[in-house]
Amino acid sequence: MHLFPRLGHPDQEGVLHISKALKHQFLIDVEEMRALLQILDPLIFITSEIVQETTAEVSCETFLSGYGAYVNALKSGQIPDTKPIRGLFSSIFTKETEILYAMPVGTGKYLIKAVKPVIQLQMHQFFFSTIDETFRPMVLGPTSVFWGLQVSYPQIYQDPKSRDFFKVNQEEFPNNALFATLSKWLRHETIPTPFIHEGKRTNSPIRLGKMCLPWINNHPQLLPLGIQICVSK
Repeated sequence: MHLFPRLGHPDQEGVLHISKALKHQFLIDVEEMRALLQILDPLIFITSEIVQETTAEVSCETFLSGYGAYVNALKSGQIPDTKPIRGLFSSIFTKETEILYAMPVGTGKYLIKAVKPVIQLQMHQFFFSTIDETFRPMVLGPTSVFWGLQVSYPQIYQDPKSRDFFKVNQEEFPNNALFATLSKWLRHETIPTPFIHEGKRTNSPIRLGKMCLPWINNHPQLLPLGIQICVSK
C-alpha cells in the first residue's frame, strides 16, 4: 500500500471540474481483469464513500476478489450481490497519490478527492429498448442488465485554483498514459458485444471480453429479455 493522501479541503484546494469524458463500458472475465490490472498496475482509491486511513486505498488483489465474486455470480446464472462491491465499482485508478487529498469529515474519517484528472470507475448496467432495439449504457431500471464497469477520463480540465482550462491530451497529466493503455487493451482484448434479439444481430459499442464467450449466455438477465450473445466466429 502507498502513502495516505495529504490532508486538504476544497476551500484551499479548489474544486475539480472536468467535461467531455471519454467512456468505455465493458464486461470481462476474472482472468482478463487480472491481466488488465497487471498491465495497468494502478493505485485504487475509494472516492464515493467515507473511508478511514486504512481503507482509503484498495489493493489490486482486493479489487480482483470483489470483481471475481460479481463475475462468478453471472457465470452461475445469478444476479450479483452488489452491496459489498459498490465502493470498489465506483473507485478511481491513478498512477500518483500527489494529485489526491483526504478531506477530514470526522474523527478518523475522510473523503478522498482529486485535483487533476483520474480514471473514474462506475458500475455499468445497460437498458435494452424493444421499441427501437437499442442498447443504452448506464441506464438504471428494473430490467437493466449488469454488464461490468464503465471507465471514464475527461478531455477538458479546469485547474481548481487558477480556473484555467486545458485539453487533457495536450498537457502532461499523470494519468494520460494510464487511460491510453487501458483503452488500447480494451480494443485488442475485447469485442463489440454481438447481441441477438429476434434473429437480428447488433454489434454494440458496449464491449465484451473474449474469455466471456463460453459462459456469457448463462447471464441471468439476458434470457428474460429474449437476448442472446453470438458466440460463434
